[in-house]
Amino acid sequence: MRSLAVLPLLLMRATDSGSLLARGLIVLAVVLTLAALASPAGAASDLLPDLGMARLTDLKIERTPDGRKLLRFSSIIVNVGDGPIEIHGQRPDTATSTMTTVQRIFDEAGEHRDVTTDAVMYFGGDGHNHWHVRDLETFELKHLRKGSKVGTGAKHGFCFSDNYGFGSEQGPYYTGSGQAGDLQVTMGLSVGWGDLYRYSLPDQYIDITGLGRGRYRLTGTADADNWFQESDEANNFTRVDFRVRHGRAKVIGYGPSA
Repeated sequence: MRSLAVLPLLLMRATDSGSLLARGLIVLAVVLTLAALASPAGAASDLLPDLGMARLTDLKIERTPDGRKLLRFSSIIVNVGDGPIEIHGQRPDTATSTMTTVQRIFDEAGEHRDVTTDAVMYFGGDGHNHWHVRDLETFELKHLRKGSKVGTGAKHGFCFSDNYGFGSEQGPYYTGSGQAGDLQVTMGLSVGWGDLYRYSLPDQYIDITGLGRGRYRLTGTADADNWFQESDEANNFTRVDFRVRHGRAKVIGYGPSA
């Protein structure tokens, strides 16, 4: 602010001197100073989320009445970033079965912007009567030694809300996933919160019918198609190695996790 304080003195001296050149230089200096002072500050930084997967747990092999074998497991998608992951879905009418989505990104100034995504929401009638993001989480099973893929997750619809604490000292903020007749739905994960899908939920399995004994690797990935903007796109997965023998799955090692 010192520049503003000396401006009257400079103008007086320029007037007294009678020099047109001096006056012109002083006026130019005034204009440049005022322009610098009036220029906006740098844009506030985004507070981006960072999606990850906690360890896959509760590995169990279920035998169904129709003779299938299902590898069941629990998964937790978490947000370990600087800001929430908040997704808004909308559709024009109830005759439209899916919703288009935008990601709301917050910044340090408390403002936000909406970014269109390719993610799709749909209403799930699998016992979870609310809206889901299609393929928010994906699961793949490979033979550990051969590296060949032997199965993929049966579940394709995932909602997410603050139902599993992952380091946050704040209470849950995102707690719903909409109703059947909604035209707009908001879902999200606060920083330090996760969404738990237990092994017992519908479609939370990989069909391993016909799979023999051996060692396998189960990998879970959040936002595999990179629909959502994050601070780190390289840490979205976790994996667990296990052995199948005598109809049971025994964990033998873990890979990286959130």
